[in-house]
Amino acid sequence: MLSIGKLGRGQERYYLGKVAEGAEDYYSGEAEAEGYWLGDAAADLGLQGKVEPAQLVGMLTGHNPSTGEPLGLRHVEGGAVPGFDLTFSAPKSVSLTWALGGHPVAAEVKAAHAEAVRAGLDYLQQTACWTRRGAGGHEFLKGNGFLATGYVHRSSRAGDPQLHTHVLVANATFAEGRWTRLYHPAIYEHAKTASYVYEAHLRDELTRRLGVRWREVVNGLSETEGFSPEQLRAFSTRRAEILEAAGEGASARAMQVATLATREAKDRDLTTESLREVWRAKGEEVGLDREAIRATFGNERQAPEGRVAVVDVEASLTAHASHFDRRDAIQAVANCLPAGAPGPEVVELADAYLATPGVIRIAETPRGERYTTRAIWELEQKALASAEAMASSDDRAVASELIIARVLAQRPSMKPDQKAMVRRLLTGGEGLVIVVGEAGTGKTYAVVAAAHGWADSGNELRVAAPTWRAANVLRSEGLDGTSVARLLAELDRGAAADEQALARGSVLVVDEAGMVDSRAMARLIDHAQRAEAKLVLIGDPA
Repeated sequence: MLSIGKLGRGQERYYLGKVAEGAEDYYSGEAEAEGYWLGDAAADLGLQGKVEPAQLVGMLTGHNPSTGEPLGLRHVEGGAVPGFDLTFSAPKSVSLTWALGGHPVAAEVKAAHAEAVRAGLDYLQQTACWTRRGAGGHEFLKGNGFLATGYVHRSSRAGDPQLHTHVLVANATFAEGRWTRLYHPAIYEHAKTASYVYEAHLRDELTRRLGVRWREVVNGLSETEGFSPEQLRAFSTRRAEILEAAGEGASARAMQVATLATREAKDRDLTTESLREVWRAKGEEVGLDREAIRATFGNERQAPEGRVAVVDVEASLTAHASHFDRRDAIQAVANCLPAGAPGPEVVELADAYLATPGVIRIAETPRGERYTTRAIWELEQKALASAEAMASSDDRAVASELIIARVLAQRPSMKPDQKAMVRRLLTGGEGLVIVVGEAGTGKTYAVVAAAHGWADSGNELRVAAPTWRAANVLRSEGLDGTSVARLLAELDRGAAADEQALARGSVLVVDEAGMVDSRAMARLIDHAQRAEAKLVLIGDPA
């Protein structure tokens, strides 16, 4: 996994606090490992091997680490971000294999992690190393790579095994004759994909080096087989602290706040060997000794190296979206490789997929080209044709003026725009109606009022939302909401049995319709059209 943070001025001292003596492996020595040079820009300056403390300070203060001379960057002293911390963290099972597997297993895991970090960083150099020049910074130039260093750390803040590398990237790159600040939004835009590349490369390395097998890849992440969820949780103290602080069902923002609120300084005086003694004792308590770790090794490769099925990539890409870009394709390929593949091969496979006849380029955006599949394109064209036919009708689920007046009279607190919405829904006979409004503007309240009008007119009402959470919000407002997936399963069963699952002349309301994927929306439109029902799609303009 890859996470990114901005370095504050002077924060480079954190990485110089306690480094190992000499060049010995950090897992057999004391404190953290020495830094090492990374990135094409560092190579161009002749920097390799160990990072000297003065070189790191120079790199992050706008100086050439080789000569100490200023790089000529603007705003060096004026609060510009000196650099970025790209932290590549191994999955928990990999960290446990490193921590408990003994020699030479630890060395193999460390080497695999290092190669995966390089693969992830190389992807970012190829896609996200940009700078801006000219009036207003409108001219984008490709940089010559990152000026970066790597620091391998061994544990989480809670003291659990967590093999991770802090890659410090200076806020500078060389382009067309001089050094300039990075256009760092590009790094954030490609960070998720770089994480997928890192994870795929790591799986490939460890599959070849140790013969481990992998569980299903979910969102780019996978754990090795042989570790139970209880064993992984036993060494996930830090995550447990964050979850407890954030609360059940917390949002990503709440998790981030909890992470910062529960953060404590690492005990940097502990040697790796003393940590290993603690880890070994804890591992034995949950059945993870050296023999148990090594029992997960020696398997044959799970799949032919680096090969994925086009149908699997397409299914992954279009499961929740109707269009995608190159980053999405790379992520989908990585997700379809349980045993991983070298980072460059993952990218090549994605590019090969985008060049297949089943993929259509539909747009050119500032962030690159966007694509869809021919199957999705044809499905959407058919659905749009049906939607146009439905929108041209004028007799579906129309309420009388008497019913409308009664519904509105029962709700004297209604605002004018809500009244207009109720009247529009109950008098317009179109088979397809779109309701667009900002969150919190009372759309649901108006729909509840319209629902009473339809009920008084004898029209059956079905209500759905993309998620159960959204459906439960509808239920709290008095509507019998369900999930889109459950509703479609019911309607599909009825259609398969040649039964009328959706009552003729009924009203089908879909809240948060903008979150419904194209395949599901096409099926909803088809069912509504067949039943001559009124389909009401409600959503946020965003």
